Amino acid sequence: MTTTFPVAGAYAVELCAGDGVLTARQSQPILVLNRPPIPAFDYAPKPPVARELVTLTSTASDPDGPIVAWEWDLDGDGVFDDATGATALSFWRRAGTYPVSLRVTDRDGATVVAQQSVVVDPRPLGVLSPTPLVRVVGIPTATGAHLDVVSVTAPKGSHVGVRCKGSGNCPYKRKRFTSKGKRVILRKLARTYRDGTVIEVRITKSETIGQLTRFRIRAGDNPARLDRCLRPGHPNKPINCRR
Repeated sequence: MTTTFPVAGAYAVELCAGDGVLTARQSQPILVLNRPPIPAFDYAPKPPVARELVTLTSTASDPDGPIVAWEWDLDGDGVFDDATGATALSFWRRAGTYPVSLRVTDRDGATVVAQQSVVVDPRPLGVLSPTPLVRVVGIPTATGAHLDVVSVTAPKGSHVGVRCKGSGNCPYKRKRFTSKGKRVILRKLARTYRDGTVIEVRITKSETIGQLTRFRIRAGDNPARLDRCLRPGHPNKPINCRR
């Protein structure tokens, strides 16, 4: 015959045999060892992005008894002191590959460790919303143009930089401010400029594709306008926008 034992421990097994008149008994001790847990865990979402909250869930099992402790190493230092319990929460500030370990213990004290690497993707870049609006209103002159209005409407919280160059009539070389989401009229720029003067407006925001708008004054013609995109961290390297 075969049998199983529910938990680890020492068991006394006795065999009885008889012929109807006499009965013989024999006892045999059996030591049943503990079977360790099977460690495993999963996480969601997949793949996570930088600074996104990640839920880690134990999927460990034990063939002969319950798991009584879950301990997490979330920072890869080899110490299981970052979280306890069958689930844990974590996030990573930057894209990269991060080791995560789970240590589980069953009721008999057997301990095993599961480890896997969590690959964190870069956080997707945002776009300026609502779309910025840069306007120039003026009339051409024989030597350049007279601008009546230069205005900027940018999303709230974005950073606006204005630059005027190439003319001795520029009221300032650079001007910076943080948008409140309302139209701003740059009154000092309302004046007459010579041919070749350039006015630039750069609108940027953290982790967001920015915008460059450039006006070049032309004698006897409307200013030439150029619109480009700006990658975060590279405000001085405009690129073509993808539509």
